[in-house]
Amino acid sequence: MQPVKISILGDYVDCQIYRGRLYLWTFEGSLKTLLWNEIVSSLAKNERDRLPLRFCFLDGNHLYKPDILDLLTDEDFKQLLMEKFEGISNQDYCLDEKEVDRHLFGEQGAPENNIPTDTEIYNSRLYYITEDGLFSATAHTSSKKYPVGHKSKKHWDCNLLSIKANKYPQLALSGGSEGLFELDLYGLNSKTKSREPNHLSRNHSSFANYTFWSLYNSSLVDNSYLAMFDLQRVQTETSPLDAFSFEKPKFQRSYKAEIGENEIFETKHNAKYLSWGVDDKIYRATSEGFEIVKFRNKPNADKGEGHFTHVQNLALRQWKGKVIGGGVSYFGTIVECENALVVMLSDGDVITVRGPITRWRIYPRSINYQNHLHVIKEDRIEIYSFNQDFFLAQNEKLMGLEHKEPWSWAKNFR
Repeated sequence: MQPVKISILGDYVDCQIYRGRLYLWTFEGSLKTLLWNEIVSSLAKNERDRLPLRFCFLDGNHLYKPDILDLLTDEDFKQLLMEKFEGISNQDYCLDEKEVDRHLFGEQGAPENNIPTDTEIYNSRLYYITEDGLFSATAHTSSKKYPVGHKSKKHWDCNLLSIKANKYPQLALSGGSEGLFELDLYGLNSKTKSREPNHLSRNHSSFANYTFWSLYNSSLVDNSYLAMFDLQRVQTETSPLDAFSFEKPKFQRSYKAEIGENEIFETKHNAKYLSWGVDDKIYRATSEGFEIVKFRNKPNADKGEGHFTHVQNLALRQWKGKVIGGGVSYFGTIVECENALVVMLSDGDVITVRGPITRWRIYPRSINYQNHLHVIKEDRIEIYSFNQDFFLAQNEKLMGLEHKEPWSWAKNFR
């Protein structure tokens, strides 16, 4: 199944999407906030396109819900929905700058008047890094003059390379030769004094991603590794009323060990190749392509399971160049090469986005935009929606994260 694509013309350097707003940083140093729901609604050329456009770009998690998955077991319903996706995949959705301005919520100077090195949005807060350090500001404000709050808070003065948030909540901070750090975001933006990040490792860090509650640290110049954490239930005094509490159990996360990539991967290399991982999948580039390892956060020793299981080696065409980055979402695995962005889809298909590419982003931890891939090129941003994954058995996928039903207190209480 082909992806659906929206192109927005303009010179952009970074992007984020959050709660119905698309944030675009320009090379001129401004930050545009667009009403994303409005943009998508404006693209429906007829009434029958509205539902697939909604699932593609506004509500990417909806088709994973158990009630909908039951409907997808009906072949007639499944075929009808697939035809609706295919019907809009060949449409040319392209907005020029004049059309974009019709959906502009507000435009302002970039916070700190500086184009960010990297950005993340978590809990209605924009976190961003510049050469002056780590900052945050309120996102999703009601002000059209300042859609992102103009009063920034500085958290740290280290010159970082990248940042990545998880849901627990922590922020991974890659400091290059300074190593890997992590900042606990809980209560961080209160009036209390900012706390110092935890220094997890002095080994080089180019970027990092969360593998469940652990961290996979990727380095472009040194060996990569998994910073393994353990999660234990906190023992507290209980009362008879606790059985009827609606609160989730309390857990404590603690650092356990650093596991080098040579312990994780089956193939040994003398040369340096990039590796990366998110949740249950870890990848390493090879001279011909890349290698895949499945990561079990809690292996079952009684079944002879270990943390790491080699899955497969896959080849890439030589013209695409050296692997320089990667990521994983539910719809598939993204391999960034020197000359192209390769998307290895969860159904076995491969989509190639030719370069040059300024930046790309995926949003696997969002609620509504899990199926998005945003690719910034020289004169536009291309927003792809991949929709084949809704129709697949999640525990049988080779590519992409396994989508699981969110934690439910009721299910665990039973």
